[in-house]
Amino acid sequence: PERSLVLACLLAGGDDYELLFTARSVARERVAAIGQEVGVPLTRIGTITHPETGLVVRDESGAALPVLPRAFDHFAARA
Repeated sequence: PERSLVLACLLAGGDDYELLFTARSVARERVAAIGQEVGVPLTRIGTITHPETGLVVRDESGAALPVLPRAFDHFAARA
């Protein structure tokens, strides 16, 4: 499939049934221990490096994606 279609499906397609959250890197071991304690597998998927610059999503080579696909917004006002 075309790369842009693959990225759109990965970043904005389908229903999401997993939660994403952030935690300070100093809490990594504690967060992992809590996951094990409650039997929930946790996966580290990224790093927030410059929160003041906004969201930057990078591809597998580290290049910033110039445009992100838009997913359905369940909370947006509807006409």
